Amino acid sequence: MPVTLYYYTGWDQCLLHGCPKGESAWRDIPFKEGRKWKELSFEADGVEFVVCDTAKASWDHPPDWYGKANYLITEPGSYSLRNGHLRRVREKKVLVVTDLDHTLIGHERDPENHILEEFKATWLGEYAPNGSALAYSTGRNKSMALDVAKERGLPRPELMICGVGTEVYAIPDNLPLMGWWEAGESLELTPEWREKVLNGFCRKTLEETLTTKFPKFEVRGTPEADPYRIPTAYQMDEDFEQQKKLLQEGLGASYQVISSGHGEWKLVDVCGAEAGKGKALQFAMRTLGFEPSQTLACGDSGNDELMFRCDGGYGVMVANSLPELVEAMSGHSEGELVKGKTFKTRHGCTMLFASKEVAAGIVEALFHFWP
Repeated sequence: MPVTLYYYTGWDQCLLHGCPKGESAWRDIPFKEGRKWKELSFEADGVEFVVCDTAKASWDHPPDWYGKANYLITEPGSYSLRNGHLRRVREKKVLVVTDLDHTLIGHERDPENHILEEFKATWLGEYAPNGSALAYSTGRNKSMALDVAKERGLPRPELMICGVGTEVYAIPDNLPLMGWWEAGESLELTPEWREKVLNGFCRKTLEETLTTKFPKFEVRGTPEADPYRIPTAYQMDEDFEQQKKLLQEGLGASYQVISSGHGEWKLVDVCGAEAGKGKALQFAMRTLGFEPSQTLACGDSGNDELMFRCDGGYGVMVANSLPELVEAMSGHSEGELVKGKTFKTRHGCTMLFASKEVAAGIVEALFHFWP
């Protein structure tokens, strides 16, 4: 049985210097070339080792908290080593499509990023090396999404979906894993998505319709920041659901109305019928080559509900999900939703109502569905 090791480093070339189990002498095993993750594989039941550059001028020894002078793998399998963390890599790959605010990013629930850092360590150590993929799906526009990626140190995704599923950007894998956001302003919409979203969408006409016929929906945003949707805000009253229904009927089947948030003002986005987080999720699966059974959608609010309509897919509502999402998903399932338990929606999506908040809920779902 082989030992496979993925090593994350800035070195151009490097070696595993170690003693495989059953051998008496230490020897060098070179890693294969790679942009960031180097890889090697050899037959052994385990290995004691350190890593060094090919000149043996720089060495990667375990940090003090590791408790041993050398890294130790005790049985065959796939492992990753990054920043002193040696982890076993999961066998099955997964596409994670996650909302940002209050799902991956905890804000007041995770002010010091401790929960987010545990997600990053889990994702980069146990999933990313095996061909898994990450996509961010947010209501933020591109500029605001890049800002929070920099602020919170989010790892490089394969795709960034912005504007509640109206913009999709492919993130080149030659950008750094951390710091990729610095090149973000040069990102352009994927051509296939641009063609899909622009079909029949006229922002100017839509804005005029909203302003003249539906003034209770206060238009926000600009054509530059939100080219393929119109964000609006509605001051909450008892007529909201009826007004939302009238808005959808007035705009017709070419558009969709997506609401989210809580408090005095409800956020309401208007976009083309072929956009939205649900359609963007389907696009991500096709683009990145994942089946529904290999896909996990993650969210906390009303505009995430569209991602949970993927037949054969998986989803997680984090424990801090808004009542609007809990109510919507209750309507799509049989019985009461219980934190820490799974349920099946009428759309065929297997869901977990996580017992943990924000990014910890995503990790909970990963371990539950892909143990």
